[in-house]
Amino acid sequence: MNTHLEVETTQQGILTSTRRARLCLVLGAALTVQLVAGCASSPTYHRYFMQGQVLSVDGNSLVVCVGSRDGAQVGQELAVIRNVAQAPQPKSGAINFRRESIGKVRVTTVLDEHYASAEVLTGSPRTNDVVELERQ
Repeated sequence: MNTHLEVETTQQGILTSTRRARLCLVLGAALTVQLVAGCASSPTYHRYFMQGQVLSVDGNSLVVCVGSRDGAQVGQELAVIRNVAQAPQPKSGAINFRRESIGKVRVTTVLDEHYASAEVLTGSPRTNDVVELERQ
C-alpha cells in the first residue's frame, strides 16, 4: 500500500510541477506581450523607432504608412531615407545597401491608425522610400 501512495504522491508532484511550469510560461508570455505593447505605445518608443514607407506621391503631397497606432501626430517631421543597392561583393556576390538621406516631410493629417498624409519640406521622395521620425 505504501508503494501505491508513494507513486500517487510522486505523480501529483509531477503534475503540480508541470502545471506550475505551464503557468509560469503563460504568465511570462503575457508579461512579455504587455511590456512590448507598452513600449510600442510609449512616446520614447516612437521617438526612436517610428518608421514607415512612402505609399504614394502626388506633387508635394504624399501618403505614408505611419498612422495613429504608430504615434503619428500632425506637425511631426519625418526624415525620408532611400535604401540604395551597392555593387555585389566580389567574393560572396552579396548585395549590400546604404541609407541615403533624401529629405524631410511633415505630417499634415493622420488619416487613421495606419496612414497619414504629409507634405514635402525638402528633397524628392519617391514611392517605397522609408520615412522615420527624426531622432532628437
